[in-house]
Amino acid sequence: MNRFFFLVLFIVSSTGFTQTDSINNSIPYQAYPDKLTTKLFTINTSNDFKLYFEEEDLHVELVPNKKTILGIGAHYDILAFSIGYSPRFLAENKDNDGSSLFTFSTDLFLGPWIQHLEFIYQDGMTVRPRNLAPYYQDDLSSMKVGGSTSFKFNPRFSYNAMRFQNQRQLENAGSFIPTLSYYYTTLDGIDNITYSNDAGFLNIALTPSYYYNFVFKEHFLVSGGIGVGLGFTKTFDGEENHSSLLTRSFLSLAAGYNTDDFFAGFLTSGTVQKHQSAVNVDVSDTVKMISFFVGYRFNAPKPVVKVNDDVKDFFARF
Repeated sequence: MNRFFFLVLFIVSSTGFTQTDSINNSIPYQAYPDKLTTKLFTINTSNDFKLYFEEEDLHVELVPNKKTILGIGAHYDILAFSIGYSPRFLAENKDNDGSSLFTFSTDLFLGPWIQHLEFIYQDGMTVRPRNLAPYYQDDLSSMKVGGSTSFKFNPRFSYNAMRFQNQRQLENAGSFIPTLSYYYTTLDGIDNITYSNDAGFLNIALTPSYYYNFVFKEHFLVSGGIGVGLGFTKTFDGEENHSSLLTRSFLSLAAGYNTDDFFAGFLTSGTVQKHQSAVNVDVSDTVKMISFFVGYRFNAPKPVVKVNDDVKDFFARF
């Protein structure tokens, strides 16, 4: 594992520093500094858990009720946010009345730095012990709060074009982007499975990642990202605490059509964190997501401009 990790780190570092897709010195992406980028989107997402109890040789999956989220997002200059909820009028959301899903995220861009914060709450899960009949538990819930801090090494690569669509990549470019992630996750109502009534996991990891934007026919973009990292986990289970090694892997893919005003496309990603939560208990924590979106850019209202300028002034003091 260690050899593979350092090999990946060497490759993505070398590639990130030697990226030379364009030979001129102009920035190969279009920014829209006076525009407010807005979008409507749907997301199918879930935070799944797999537990393995070595002494009992028991595998248990905790699978939340799949939901379709409708959401809105906005991005202006250095600020971005999105909020989503799973409405019950959608056919996929009508089963298992005791389940719910809510997500919120926000991002801040300060030069090459990318700051991401998010919150995921889901209530109602199906418990699937291996070789036993699965059952639904409406009081089984999870909450994940945290974020990540990333640094983009190649200024010619537009992370925003791939993730937020408030920029438009004009030429092929890629970048090495190391990411420090930190998340706190709780599982509540699992006393009949293991642990006490609830358990919490603090995961911190450093993940070297590489992203690439491929542009064709001027307005079409295909993007991808991959990362493998290491960190540690602190488990809080009643009065017992346990620390262990954490491995983290990440993969993303995006594609879309982008003009100066209108854009549309999809984004999918998956993150897997594996660790020991206690002696002889292994946990796999997986967040999967696929999103379809459509959006439009228009002149930013004065209140939005003022809030953005106030935030920039605040950080300029440091």
